[in-house]
Amino acid sequence: MIDLTNDIREMMDQKDMSLKEVKSIITDMLKSAYKRKFGTDENAEVKFYTKKKDSSRIYVDILAKKTVVDEEDYFNEVTEIPYDDAVILAGDEVEVGDSLEIPLNPKTFEYSAVQSAKQRGQQVSKEMTDDKTFIKAKSMEFTLIKGELKKLGKNNTDWLVDVGFGEENLAVFPLRGQSPRETYEMGDTLRFFVEKVDRGDEIVTKDNKTGKTKKKKRGVKISLSRSCKEFVKCLLEAQLREEIDNGSVVIKAIARQVGVRTKVAVDTKKSDTDPVGATVGKAGCKIQTITNEIAGEKIDVVRYNDDPIVLIANALTPAQVQRVVEIDPVSKYAVAIVDDKDQGLAIGQGGVNVKLAKTLCDWVIDVKTKTQFNEMDQTQLIHETVGSLFKENEDGEVSVEEEKEEARALTNEEIGIAPDETPITDVGLDSRLVKKLHDTDIWSIEEFFDYTEEELLERGLTEEEIDAVKGSVEIVTEEEEGDDSFECPICHAIVPAGSTTCPNCGAEFEFE
Repeated sequence: MIDLTNDIREMMDQKDMSLKEVKSIITDMLKSAYKRKFGTDENAEVKFYTKKKDSSRIYVDILAKKTVVDEEDYFNEVTEIPYDDAVILAGDEVEVGDSLEIPLNPKTFEYSAVQSAKQRGQQVSKEMTDDKTFIKAKSMEFTLIKGELKKLGKNNTDWLVDVGFGEENLAVFPLRGQSPRETYEMGDTLRFFVEKVDRGDEIVTKDNKTGKTKKKKRGVKISLSRSCKEFVKCLLEAQLREEIDNGSVVIKAIARQVGVRTKVAVDTKKSDTDPVGATVGKAGCKIQTITNEIAGEKIDVVRYNDDPIVLIANALTPAQVQRVVEIDPVSKYAVAIVDDKDQGLAIGQGGVNVKLAKTLCDWVIDVKTKTQFNEMDQTQLIHETVGSLFKENEDGEVSVEEEKEEARALTNEEIGIAPDETPITDVGLDSRLVKKLHDTDIWSIEEFFDYTEEELLERGLTEEEIDAVKGSVEIVTEEEEGDDSFECPICHAIVPAGSTTCPNCGAEFEFE
């Protein structure tokens, strides 16, 4: 009998295990040592005891179960015991065929057997710990957690973060999850959104007996973010827990361009409640708390409405929209009419405001002044022009020219393309690929390169399509190197080199 009280308590404290789990590991260790010595553990029995005088102490016995046999039938010293030897151990009442439990002293086991048992115990303990860590971490997926920046990763851009699972299971805070408005220092404690939890690195183990190899995931891999829209949503839910619980606020949709602006559409289950006011808080105190958390990034809170016309007008805040005209409900295309002074505000710097409004409403939004709208070829003609985006030719393919004409009908500013950006229609891509890029809300080459290859794959593009876009940019570059002409950023006409005025639309140019 061995007193293992201290060892058991130490394992329970350090490994955060229950008494039952620790007993299971010790049993496995002792049986492993027994098997190493005797070649089998089928007749090994491990028992735990406490004594009446001191029930706080835990003792363990390892026993060999042997069958009593006659001397002439005694062939296996591991599983059998001769009758005469059995009488010495158990007394005269023992009979042939009885089973005896004979206590053994593990200290008599060979050193190699003990070491093997220790290794087995450590392996089982690690597997148990990894499983518990993974289950606990998985329960935190898609939630907010706090973590401390521990060190930079090998690429000096990703951070490794301690989120409470020890040095062996540091979470990853990748560059794509970081905000360009924020700076990070070692030791900073921040809140993060848990994007994904997976098993950790794969390890290969070899069975010494069979020679077979096994692959197993070890530890956990936790990916964090502060740049995704879900991070802002979780911040809002934490700040507005009471309002959300009682139905005063319902978060319907969020659109975000990290570091620049976020738009949030909110509704309510109560007819007498203003959900925007409840979200913003008195004197803006609630929304300001979240703004501070994301380093001053602007947040627009707008009222949600099931009517897309009303929602589009609300989504273009801070601009005042005079009227929204639904052009094509099938392709979800509408024109928002604003005053001249509000057009720039509605579109936003770099087209960010209208781009976020499009994402929030899931509509293509064209921002025009009243004059510009009146110059359009009537609503029905506009409908037909927009419909040509999806019109197929006799061969069943969308015409490249039709695709380009549609892109021209929706001006660059109105579909969120900045003056210094290149429309995706202008790089010689296959028309079906152009349409697919538009369907994923990618309208310019610069927008395409804003995404990582992994994010583009998640949006439904194939590796071949990604390579095709990248290849087209190289082709355009080569062509431009041999051509001194340039494209007018207003009307997209080709202008001869050295021109200071566009011969097509009259736009004036200044060169730096």
